Amino acid sequence: MIPYIAAANDIRIGEALGNMVVGLGVVFLALLFLCGIISLFKFLGKAEKKAAPAAQAKPAVKAAAPAAPAAPKEDAVDGAVVAAILAAVAQKCGPGARVVSIEKSK
Repeated sequence: MIPYIAAANDIRIGEALGNMVVGLGVVFLALLFLCGIISLFKFLGKAEKKAAPAAQAKPAVKAAAPAAPAAPKEDAVDGAVVAAILAAVAQKCGPGARVVSIEKSK
């Protein structure tokens, strides 16, 4: 014997609407829950900032600080970025293309 399979005609409109309302309610509550969790992230960042200074203890004897490397200028372009741009230009324009200068746009 073939087992009975419920067809779409066996569901009444009241049951269908009830299922829809329950489904939409569950989705809405899940979204509210996620919004609540995301809104708590701002407090997590503040707690880390307050905990960081307390965790750092100042040494009793201050050692001589090593010479810090020169900080790059803000307008400096990273070498990897330049290489990627040049590779893209060479691919698009062909081997005869020549890049005269690269400047950071404002």
